[in-house]
Amino acid sequence: MIAAQLFNEREENAIKTIYGVVTIGTIWRFLKLEGNVVDIDLTEYYIKNVNKILGILLASFKEFSV
Repeated sequence: MIAAQLFNEREENAIKTIYGVVTIGTIWRFLKLEGNVVDIDLTEYYIKNVNKILGILLASFKEFSV
């Protein structure tokens, strides 16, 4: 996420928020980087709740479609 932030700064892309995910395939965790602040969603999302995982992923993409 920091590498993506640095890349965007160097390329002069005005991207305020970088989203990230950590997964082992069956358990997912979501993160958000804004400036030098990282927000970590402490909830573990299990693959049996795939609709919730897809909803979180979709919400992060919707920010860029505006």
